[in-house]
Amino acid sequence: MFGIPEWAVGVGFIMLAISIAKAVAGRIGPPDRQGGPRGRRDLARAVEELQKRVGGSDDVQTRLDALEDMQRRLADVEERLDFAERMLAKQREAERIAPPKT
Repeated sequence: MFGIPEWAVGVGFIMLAISIAKAVAGRIGPPDRQGGPRGRRDLARAVEELQKRVGGSDDVQTRLDALEDMQRRLADVEERLDFAERMLAKQREAERIAPPKT
């Protein structure tokens, strides 16, 4: 048929069917299955749901505050590590570019 092999038509049809099935499953399935990376928004939503379930007890709130503090400290450490890596890379690059000492 128009110089297209029969197997190519079959493969194209299967790919089309799979694409349609994925689109339909994404709209019908539960919201958690729609994909996408889990981000801070999902974490915040989970924390809020946990607080509602537990009733906001002091022990849970203390632990959540400690968790948020730890996350903030981890973010600071990550920033410092990134800065140190950039400085080391800049220093190595400068040594590589500099003329050799005789």
